[in-house]
Amino acid sequence: MAPVDRRAVLAGAVAATLAPRPAPAAGACPAAPVRPSLATLASQRGILFGMGLTASALQQLPRLRAVALAESGMLVPGIELKWAQVEPQPGRFDFAPADRILDEARQAGLKARGHALLWHEALPAEVAQTRSPAAMAALVRTHIRTVCARYAGLLHSWDVVNEAIEPGPDRPQGLRRTPFFEALGEGYIDRAFALAAEADASAILTLNEYDLELDTPWHASRRAAMLELLNRLVRRNVPVRALGIQGHLAPGRPGVLKPEIFAAFLRDVASLGLTIFITEFDVVDRDLPAPVPQRDAAAAQAARDYLAVALAEPAVTALVTWGVSDADNWVDGNDQFRRRDGLPARPNPYDDAYCPKPLRGAIADALRAAPDRRVR
Repeated sequence: MAPVDRRAVLAGAVAATLAPRPAPAAGACPAAPVRPSLATLASQRGILFGMGLTASALQQLPRLRAVALAESGMLVPGIELKWAQVEPQPGRFDFAPADRILDEARQAGLKARGHALLWHEALPAEVAQTRSPAAMAALVRTHIRTVCARYAGLLHSWDVVNEAIEPGPDRPQGLRRTPFFEALGEGYIDRAFALAAEADASAILTLNEYDLELDTPWHASRRAAMLELLNRLVRRNVPVRALGIQGHLAPGRPGVLKPEIFAAFLRDVASLGLTIFITEFDVVDRDLPAPVPQRDAAAAQAARDYLAVALAEPAVTALVTWGVSDADNWVDGNDQFRRRDGLPARPNPYDDAYCPKPLRGAIADALRAAPDRRVR
């Protein structure tokens, strides 16, 4: 399968999340939250359940906020801690949007997660265009020290490096040729984790990646590159503590989930002494049938199949959906993943009227069926 154009996908994600849909009329669904919550079901298995959202959605969509607080054990800022948002110009930081989400989590007694310190997208032009090793090292040092120090001791975990691999003939050891790599080589990963560990010793420092689960040559090459990278980092005593696996499912596209292949990969990661998080879970429905009942049923089945494998691995200790309600989703704003028929996307556990969908039920069932990590 040809690699997905993540540049287009996630640029669209930022645009979409900055402009949430207007809330539908109140009363479309019962006001009472579903019980038990997904966070409760997860905690009964020693798993932390969270939801990603944006400050704009939190402010503009009160029913989305209510669902997120009722269902979650952790909130994750979707864009507010990415470099271009939190440090739009070198040395000029804007923490207000991220603080709104993290303060909400703190006031509700929820955990919070940081995403993401280094990512080749969402970079200010000055950073993206830097090729001098000394200049890039200084930019990375200032950024990580400043951002991590502000939230030291407050976050469950950090995505320190996001999307570092991209196998190809011109990519040594399968690493993506990011501005950080071009200036500093593979050592930029070591440097980033070391700086984050110095600034916040309590957060679980995570390497976050996508396309690791299916039985395709593309996914296989990425699994191999990721395992090789993790082995190198562990041998060098780099303080990476977890692998984040982005669970962006896209049923209907080429490739199938073979449980034995995905499970073996998870075991290999766990054998390195690493924790595993499912970090950006949703279902892209671009290639599913138009009728909502069929579409939702297919999405729920894809989630069941994936989570049955992922949550069976005891090293998987967190699950984060990359959205709350379809009223605020990244798919509709992306040319590559939005539906060709123009129908609104339905990637999240709740629909745009804040009603729980079959996807929410599939997540709940998977959590109930997961082995209990608390007895390890």
